[in-house]
Amino acid sequence: MRVVAKDEAGVWATWRVGRRRLAWRPDYKGWAIDSVDTTGIVLVLNVIPLAFYLLNWVAALVATTITWPLRATTSKWPVVAYSITTGDRVYRIDVQGRDAAKALAHRWALEIEQHGQPQATSAGA
Repeated sequence: MRVVAKDEAGVWATWRVGRRRLAWRPDYKGWAIDSVDTTGIVLVLNVIPLAFYLLNWVAALVATTITWPLRATTSKWPVVAYSITTGDRVYRIDVQGRDAAKALAHRWALEIEQHGQPQATSAGA
């Protein structure tokens, strides 16, 4: 779920809070070269990072087919909260059971709305 709240400095930030469903979430760190090119080299140089990004997504989806049943079998679910706006810190805790993971995600969402960031640093806190 997405939560919009003010942080300690009074700046609005958008947070994503919930159970981690994918094995990992690929991040695009490509470049964009803005020069005029008549030979197509710049186009190729911009396509290479995009290709790696797409391959990373394919790998994440394949890995998810392994981690999802493993999480269901072990009943250990990761809960994450991170700011989409600033991206400075990721809160992550593994909890036992899907219901506990949902409850922690809702509690963190409430804490973010009230305090600007999650206050609980452990699943039982």
